[in-house]
Amino acid sequence: MNDTTIEPQRPTMAEARQRIGTVERTRLLAWSTPAPLRLLALTVAEWVLILCAAGMAIQAESIFATLLAILFIGTRQHALLILMHEFSHRQFSRTRPVLNDTLGDLLTALPFTITLFGFRRDHTAHHLHTATDRDPNWVSCKGQERFTFPKSTLDMLGLLLKHGIGLYTLHEFKTALVTSRMASQCPPSTHYRQWIFAIAVAALLTGFNLWLAVAVYWLLPMFTVLMVLLYWRDVAEHFAIAQPEHDVSRTVIAPWWERLLIAPHGVGFHAEHHLYPAVPGFRLAQVHAALMEDEAYLQRAHVTRGYCTGLIREVSASINVSSSARN
Repeated sequence: MNDTTIEPQRPTMAEARQRIGTVERTRLLAWSTPAPLRLLALTVAEWVLILCAAGMAIQAESIFATLLAILFIGTRQHALLILMHEFSHRQFSRTRPVLNDTLGDLLTALPFTITLFGFRRDHTAHHLHTATDRDPNWVSCKGQERFTFPKSTLDMLGLLLKHGIGLYTLHEFKTALVTSRMASQCPPSTHYRQWIFAIAVAALLTGFNLWLAVAVYWLLPMFTVLMVLLYWRDVAEHFAIAQPEHDVSRTVIAPWWERLLIAPHGVGFHAEHHLYPAVPGFRLAQVHAALMEDEAYLQRAHVTRGYCTGLIREVSASINVSSSARN
Protein backbone atom coordinates (compact mmCIF):
# COMPACT_ATOMS: atom_id res chain seq x y z
CA MET A 1 0.00 0.00 0.00
CA ASN A 2 1.32 3.44 -0.89
CA ASP A 3 2.34 5.77 1.89
CA THR A 4 0.08 8.80 1.53
CA THR A 5 1.23 10.52 4.71
CA ILE A 6 2.08 14.13 3.94
CA GLU A 7 3.66 16.90 5.95
CA PRO A 8 1.51 20.00 5.37
CA GLN A 9 2.11 23.36 6.94
CA ARG A 10 0.27 23.05 10.22
CA PRO A 11 -1.65 26.08 11.54
CA THR A 12 -0.79 27.41 14.98
CA MET A 13 -3.50 27.33 17.64
CA ALA A 14 -4.13 31.06 17.21
CA GLU A 15 -4.49 30.58 13.45
CA ALA A 16 -6.81 27.64 14.01
CA ARG A 17 -9.08 29.71 16.24
CA GLN A 18 -9.13 32.50 13.69
CA ARG A 19 -9.90 30.15 10.81
CA ILE A 20 -12.41 27.87 12.48
CA GLY A 21 -14.41 30.38 14.43
CA THR A 22 -14.84 31.67 17.95
CA VAL A 23 -17.29 31.38 20.80
CA GLU A 24 -18.78 34.38 22.55
CA ARG A 25 -16.47 35.27 25.45
CA THR A 26 -19.15 35.39 28.15
CA ARG A 27 -20.41 31.92 27.26
CA LEU A 28 -16.88 30.59 27.02
CA LEU A 29 -15.99 31.91 30.49
CA ALA A 30 -19.08 30.25 31.95
CA TRP A 31 -18.36 26.96 30.20
CA SER A 32 -14.71 27.00 31.32
CA THR A 33 -15.61 26.93 35.02
CA PRO A 34 -14.46 23.64 36.62
CA ALA A 35 -17.14 21.30 37.94
CA PRO A 36 -15.21 19.43 40.67
CA LEU A 37 -18.11 17.51 42.22
CA ARG A 38 -19.25 16.26 38.83
CA LEU A 39 -15.71 15.16 37.91
CA LEU A 40 -15.29 13.37 41.23
CA ALA A 41 -18.72 11.72 40.93
CA LEU A 42 -17.97 10.51 37.41
CA THR A 43 -14.63 9.10 38.54
CA VAL A 44 -16.15 7.26 41.50
CA ALA A 45 -18.95 5.96 39.26
CA GLU A 46 -16.44 4.44 36.83
CA TRP A 47 -14.69 2.64 39.69
CA VAL A 48 -18.03 1.36 40.99
CA LEU A 49 -18.84 -0.03 37.53
CA ILE A 50 -15.45 -1.74 37.35
CA LEU A 51 -15.76 -3.30 40.80
CA CYS A 52 -19.33 -4.42 40.17
CA ALA A 53 -18.44 -6.00 36.82
CA ALA A 54 -15.51 -7.88 38.35
CA GLY A 55 -17.53 -8.93 41.40
CA MET A 56 -20.43 -10.27 39.34
CA ALA A 57 -18.07 -12.20 37.05
CA ILE A 58 -16.32 -13.77 40.03
CA GLN A 59 -19.66 -14.75 41.56
CA ALA A 60 -20.90 -16.19 38.26
CA GLU A 61 -17.87 -18.49 37.94
CA SER A 62 -18.38 -18.53 34.17
CA ILE A 63 -15.89 -18.05 31.34
CA PHE A 64 -18.52 -16.11 29.39
CA ALA A 65 -19.13 -13.78 32.35
CA THR A 66 -15.37 -13.29 32.76
CA LEU A 67 -14.90 -12.41 29.09
CA LEU A 68 -17.85 -10.03 29.18
CA ALA A 69 -16.46 -8.37 32.30
CA ILE A 70 -13.02 -7.99 30.70
CA LEU A 71 -14.55 -6.29 27.66
CA PHE A 72 -16.68 -3.97 29.79
CA ILE A 73 -13.91 -3.14 32.26
CA GLY A 74 -11.63 -2.21 29.35
CA THR A 75 -14.16 0.42 28.27
CA ARG A 76 -14.33 1.80 31.81
CA GLN A 77 -10.53 1.91 32.05
CA HIS A 78 -10.60 4.02 28.90
CA ALA A 79 -13.21 6.25 30.55
CA LEU A 80 -10.96 6.63 33.61
CA LEU A 81 -8.06 7.73 31.40
CA ILE A 82 -10.34 10.31 29.78
CA LEU A 83 -11.17 11.59 33.27
CA MET A 84 -7.43 11.57 34.06
CA HIS A 85 -7.07 13.90 31.08
CA GLU A 86 -9.67 16.15 32.73
CA PHE A 87 -7.63 16.20 35.94
CA SER A 88 -4.53 17.05 33.89
CA HIS A 89 -6.32 20.21 32.74
CA ARG A 90 -7.07 20.92 36.42
CA GLN A 91 -10.80 20.54 35.97
CA PHE A 92 -11.16 19.58 39.63
CA SER A 93 -9.43 22.68 40.95
CA ARG A 94 -7.22 25.36 39.43
CA THR A 95 -6.67 27.12 42.75
CA ARG A 96 -5.66 23.97 44.67
CA PRO A 97 -3.28 22.17 42.31
CA VAL A 98 -1.99 19.78 45.00
CA LEU A 99 -5.53 18.57 45.75
CA ASN A 100 -6.32 18.31 42.04
CA ASP A 101 -3.19 16.28 41.31
CA THR A 102 -3.46 14.08 44.40
CA LEU A 103 -6.98 13.00 43.50
CA GLY A 104 -6.08 12.69 39.83
CA ASP A 105 -3.05 10.53 40.57
CA LEU A 106 -4.69 8.22 43.08
CA LEU A 107 -7.97 7.74 41.23
CA THR A 108 -7.02 7.89 37.55
CA ALA A 109 -3.28 7.92 36.75
CA LEU A 110 -1.35 5.70 39.15
CA PRO A 111 -3.62 2.66 38.56
CA PHE A 112 -2.25 2.74 34.98
CA THR A 113 1.39 3.16 36.18
CA ILE A 114 1.63 6.76 34.95
CA THR A 115 1.45 10.08 36.79
CA LEU A 116 -0.58 13.20 36.23
CA PHE A 117 2.59 15.33 36.19
CA GLY A 118 4.23 13.13 33.56
CA PHE A 119 1.13 13.01 31.40
CA ARG A 120 0.59 16.78 31.65
CA ARG A 121 4.18 17.49 30.62
CA ASP A 122 3.69 15.42 27.48
CA HIS A 123 0.16 16.62 26.83
CA THR A 124 1.03 20.30 27.10
CA ALA A 125 3.52 19.93 24.26
CA HIS A 126 0.84 18.12 22.27
CA HIS A 127 -1.53 21.08 22.67
CA LEU A 128 1.11 23.68 21.83
CA HIS A 129 2.51 21.90 18.77
CA THR A 130 -0.32 19.67 17.56
CA ALA A 131 0.62 17.32 14.71
CA THR A 132 4.10 18.76 14.22
CA ASP A 133 7.58 17.45 14.90
CA ARG A 134 7.43 19.18 18.32
CA ASP A 135 4.34 17.20 19.29
CA PRO A 136 5.51 14.09 21.22
CA ASN A 137 2.30 12.22 20.43
CA TRP A 138 2.68 12.86 16.72
CA VAL A 139 6.37 11.96 16.76
CA SER A 140 5.69 8.68 18.57
CA CYS A 141 3.24 7.67 15.81
CA LYS A 142 5.08 9.11 12.83
CA GLY A 143 6.52 6.53 10.46
CA GLN A 144 4.59 3.61 11.96
CA GLU A 145 2.68 1.56 9.42
CA ARG A 146 -0.41 1.41 11.64
CA PHE A 147 -0.68 5.22 11.47
CA THR A 148 -0.21 5.45 7.71
CA PHE A 149 -3.41 5.99 5.74
CA PRO A 150 -5.49 5.18 3.76
CA LYS A 151 -6.17 1.61 4.89
CA SER A 152 -8.88 -0.77 3.83
CA THR A 153 -11.60 -1.74 6.28
CA LEU A 154 -10.08 -5.21 6.44
CA ASP A 155 -6.66 -3.75 7.26
CA MET A 156 -8.18 -1.66 10.05
CA LEU A 157 -10.01 -4.64 11.51
CA GLY A 158 -6.74 -6.57 11.44
CA LEU A 159 -4.94 -3.77 13.28
CA LEU A 160 -7.68 -3.54 15.90
CA LEU A 161 -7.41 -7.30 16.41
CA LYS A 162 -3.63 -7.06 16.81
CA HIS A 163 -4.08 -4.40 19.47
CA GLY A 164 -6.74 -6.55 21.11
CA ILE A 165 -4.43 -9.55 21.49
CA GLY A 166 -1.68 -7.38 22.93
CA LEU A 167 0.82 -7.22 20.06
CA TYR A 168 1.37 -3.49 20.59
CA THR A 169 1.02 -3.40 24.38
CA LEU A 170 4.74 -3.50 25.16
CA HIS A 171 5.41 -0.76 22.62
CA GLU A 172 2.67 1.45 24.10
CA PHE A 173 3.92 1.03 27.66
CA LYS A 174 7.50 1.68 26.55
CA THR A 175 6.37 4.88 24.82
CA ALA A 176 4.50 6.08 27.90
CA LEU A 177 7.00 5.07 30.58
CA VAL A 178 10.37 5.33 28.81
CA THR A 179 10.05 7.70 25.87
CA SER A 180 7.52 10.10 27.39
CA ARG A 181 8.68 9.52 31.02
CA MET A 182 5.14 9.64 32.35
CA ALA A 183 6.16 7.90 35.57
CA SER A 184 9.64 9.37 36.05
CA GLN A 185 11.43 12.71 36.36
CA CYS A 186 8.56 13.99 38.48
CA PRO A 187 8.63 16.29 41.53
CA PRO A 188 9.02 14.78 45.03
CA SER A 189 5.32 15.17 45.82
CA THR A 190 4.44 12.94 42.87
CA HIS A 191 7.03 10.34 43.86
CA TYR A 192 5.59 10.28 47.40
CA ARG A 193 2.16 9.53 45.96
CA GLN A 194 3.66 6.79 43.78
CA TRP A 195 5.22 5.07 46.80
CA ILE A 196 2.15 5.47 49.00
CA PHE A 197 -0.08 4.10 46.25
CA ALA A 198 2.22 1.14 45.51
CA ILE A 199 2.57 0.15 49.18
CA ALA A 200 -1.16 0.53 49.88
CA VAL A 201 -2.17 -1.52 46.83
CA ALA A 202 0.38 -4.25 47.55
CA ALA A 203 -0.82 -4.51 51.16
CA LEU A 204 -4.47 -4.60 50.11
CA LEU A 205 -3.99 -7.25 47.44
CA THR A 206 -1.84 -9.41 49.71
CA GLY A 207 -4.12 -9.05 52.72
CA PHE A 208 -7.25 -10.02 50.79
CA ASN A 209 -5.54 -12.42 48.36
CA LEU A 210 -6.63 -10.43 45.31
CA TRP A 211 -3.56 -10.74 43.08
CA LEU A 212 -5.20 -13.17 40.67
CA ALA A 213 -8.40 -11.14 40.50
CA VAL A 214 -6.43 -8.00 39.68
CA ALA A 215 -4.45 -9.84 37.01
CA VAL A 216 -7.64 -11.05 35.32
CA TYR A 217 -9.96 -8.09 35.84
CA TRP A 218 -7.52 -5.18 35.70
CA LEU A 219 -4.29 -6.08 33.91
CA LEU A 220 -5.85 -8.24 31.20
CA PRO A 221 -8.38 -5.58 30.10
CA MET A 222 -5.64 -2.94 30.26
CA PHE A 223 -3.29 -4.95 28.03
CA THR A 224 -5.96 -5.85 25.47
CA VAL A 225 -9.29 -4.00 25.26
CA LEU A 226 -7.83 -0.69 26.39
CA MET A 227 -5.15 -0.88 23.70
CA VAL A 228 -7.84 -1.17 21.01
CA LEU A 229 -9.73 1.85 22.28
CA LEU A 230 -6.64 4.03 22.69
CA TYR A 231 -5.45 3.23 19.18
CA TRP A 232 -8.85 3.84 17.62
CA ARG A 233 -9.17 7.16 19.45
CA ASP A 234 -5.66 8.21 18.39
CA VAL A 235 -6.65 7.59 14.78
CA ALA A 236 -9.92 9.46 15.22
CA GLU A 237 -8.35 12.53 16.78
CA HIS A 238 -5.50 13.38 14.41
CA PHE A 239 -5.11 10.98 11.49
CA ALA A 240 -6.59 10.64 7.98
CA ILE A 241 -7.66 14.27 8.14
CA ALA A 242 -9.19 15.52 4.89
CA GLN A 243 -7.70 19.03 4.82
CA PRO A 244 -4.71 19.10 7.20
CA GLU A 245 -3.77 22.57 6.02
CA HIS A 246 -7.02 23.79 7.63
CA ASP A 247 -7.55 21.50 10.60
CA VAL A 248 -5.41 19.06 12.54
CA SER A 249 -8.04 17.62 14.86
CA ARG A 250 -11.25 15.71 14.17
CA THR A 251 -14.56 15.85 15.98
CA VAL A 252 -16.59 12.65 15.95
CA ILE A 253 -20.34 12.87 16.55
CA ALA A 254 -21.12 9.49 18.07
CA PRO A 255 -24.40 7.67 18.72
CA TRP A 256 -25.29 6.87 22.32
CA TRP A 257 -23.71 3.41 22.38
CA GLU A 258 -20.40 4.71 21.03
CA ARG A 259 -20.45 7.48 23.61
CA LEU A 260 -20.89 4.80 26.27
CA LEU A 261 -18.30 2.28 25.06
CA ILE A 262 -15.83 4.15 22.83
CA ALA A 263 -15.96 7.89 23.50
CA PRO A 264 -17.40 8.74 26.93
CA HIS A 265 -17.26 12.06 28.77
CA GLY A 266 -17.28 14.27 25.65
CA VAL A 267 -13.96 13.02 24.32
CA GLY A 268 -15.31 12.87 20.75
CA PHE A 269 -15.35 16.67 20.57
CA HIS A 270 -11.60 16.78 20.11
CA ALA A 271 -11.34 19.75 17.75
CA GLU A 272 -13.34 21.82 20.23
CA HIS A 273 -11.08 20.66 23.05
CA HIS A 274 -7.98 21.82 21.18
CA LEU A 275 -9.59 25.19 20.51
CA TYR A 276 -10.79 25.65 24.11
CA PRO A 277 -8.87 23.26 26.42
CA ALA A 278 -10.14 24.97 29.58
CA VAL A 279 -13.70 23.76 28.93
CA PRO A 280 -14.58 20.50 30.76
CA GLY A 281 -15.37 17.59 28.48
CA PHE A 282 -19.05 17.35 29.40
CA ARG A 283 -19.61 20.92 28.11
CA LEU A 284 -17.82 20.49 24.78
CA ALA A 285 -21.07 19.53 23.07
CA GLN A 286 -22.32 23.05 23.88
CA VAL A 287 -19.14 24.54 22.44
CA HIS A 288 -19.64 22.46 19.30
CA ALA A 289 -23.23 23.66 18.96
CA ALA A 290 -22.10 27.27 19.27
CA LEU A 291 -19.36 26.79 16.69
CA MET A 292 -21.85 25.21 14.31
CA GLU A 293 -23.49 28.63 14.10
CA ASP A 294 -20.25 29.99 12.59
CA GLU A 295 -20.03 29.62 8.82
CA ALA A 296 -16.22 29.41 9.02
CA TYR A 297 -16.53 26.40 11.31
CA LEU A 298 -18.95 24.68 8.98
CA GLN A 299 -16.64 25.16 6.02
CA ARG A 300 -13.32 24.16 7.56
CA ALA A 301 -13.78 21.97 10.63
CA HIS A 302 -13.48 18.22 10.25
CA VAL A 303 -16.63 16.65 11.69
CA THR A 304 -17.21 12.91 11.26
CA ARG A 305 -20.33 10.88 12.02
CA GLY A 306 -19.58 7.76 14.04
CA TYR A 307 -16.43 5.85 15.00
CA CYS A 308 -17.70 2.62 13.42
CA THR A 309 -19.28 4.25 10.35
CA GLY A 310 -17.95 7.62 9.18
CA LEU A 311 -14.46 7.16 10.59
CA ILE A 312 -14.11 3.74 8.96
CA ARG A 313 -15.04 5.27 5.61
CA GLU A 314 -12.56 8.10 6.02
CA VAL A 315 -9.52 6.06 6.97
CA SER A 316 -10.17 3.77 4.00
CA ALA A 317 -10.66 6.62 1.53
CA SER A 318 -8.03 8.59 -0.36
CA ILE A 319 -6.32 11.49 1.40
CA ASN A 320 -8.92 13.80 -0.12
CA VAL A 321 -11.75 12.58 2.04
CA SER A 322 -15.16 13.44 0.70
CA SER A 323 -16.75 16.44 2.34
CA SER A 324 -19.97 14.48 2.53
CA ALA A 325 -18.69 12.98 5.78
CA ARG A 326 -19.13 16.40 7.39
CA ASN A 327 -22.88 16.64 6.92
